[in-house]
Amino acid sequence: MTIVPKDVIFLSESTESCADRWVAMNVFARTSVGLSSEVFELLGRIANDPEAGGEGPFHCWRIEYFSNEAGLLADPSRFRRNVDEWEELCLTRAELIAELKTHCILVDDETAYRKRFKPKRNLLDREHFGNFHQQHGQHMALARRKDPTDWWMRQKFTEDQLSVRPDTLYGAIQSKFLEAYTETRISEGMTVVDLGCGTGVYSNMMARRGANVLGIDPSEEYLNVARANAVPGTRFENMKIGEVGALDKIPASSADMIFMSDALLFYFVPFYPGQNADIHTLLKDIRRILKPGGLFVSMEPHGVFYLMPWLGAVDRPFVVVTEYLNKSFGIVPPLSWLIQQVTRTGFAVTDMREIVPGDYFEKIDPRGYHFASEFPLWHLIEFRPFSS
Repeated sequence: MTIVPKDVIFLSESTESCADRWVAMNVFARTSVGLSSEVFELLGRIANDPEAGGEGPFHCWRIEYFSNEAGLLADPSRFRRNVDEWEELCLTRAELIAELKTHCILVDDETAYRKRFKPKRNLLDREHFGNFHQQHGQHMALARRKDPTDWWMRQKFTEDQLSVRPDTLYGAIQSKFLEAYTETRISEGMTVVDLGCGTGVYSNMMARRGANVLGIDPSEEYLNVARANAVPGTRFENMKIGEVGALDKIPASSADMIFMSDALLFYFVPFYPGQNADIHTLLKDIRRILKPGGLFVSMEPHGVFYLMPWLGAVDRPFVVVTEYLNKSFGIVPPLSWLIQQVTRTGFAVTDMREIVPGDYFEKIDPRGYHFASEFPLWHLIEFRPFSS
């Protein structure tokens, strides 16, 4: 029997110039279709009356696209906000039903539909939804044919690669917060290890505050950028973070602070199949390297709100949280998992911040600003080792 699964919600997107516009969104599958009220009415009757609505024609719109192509912090809702950009379709009943099934607004077999919520088996697998890592990799490789490494740097950093782009939430939230945070936490002569330093932007930020910073990353490509733009007080080395023995070159009790941003999540949900990264090994290394009373700072995408659709009015957002403890799509661990793993290694939580964007960003991206101001997209947690 053809039904609308209970995973589907309906949102009004009508405007003065474009009346009778609805979005049907499958919040689990991250798929959407634009509907007219006649299609909306048909969906309300189809389960009980398979012939409801006649043969058409029916008006609907193709509105779905992979919105995170613009960046990992771009609007993840995956439907076109500007109704003037919707692709109108005028379909027979059979064509409409097929279109709605393509976007999981209608399903014939709910058991088969639910089996699709499994990891992708390979790059060409379009049957299984997979997690965000897999969806993003598939889109970049097959649809855009872009180098993910080059894409990652361009969506986060300015063209000269010396700073974080201020026109994105990376700049408005993460970078703006760290500018103030490092001013209060970094002092002249401190020794800092930046694990997963990438291209070294935050290593340089801490060095400018007077710290001696060792940036560590497993990517030689990123490290080449970091070394080319290094400021005095920084040095960069390639080490396979999380592997046994990888950080042995760093002396015990040598760092006042260890900093990680956007990195611990990969120890819970690997970026690629077979990734060899052990969080227990990593955390033991961090504890060994820190001086007594030293500080481990972890800044990660928010365990609840990251990648959830931005719904509602621009200035009155709401969110539908589709998963938390049992991740199918998400790539960030629940907060309890993160805290438990770190505290079991001999750390205590000493502070936590949920970070919101700077006020200037409202003029750049009002929807992104209001959503992230209510539903934080990053959190920062401070840990200190304790004596047993």
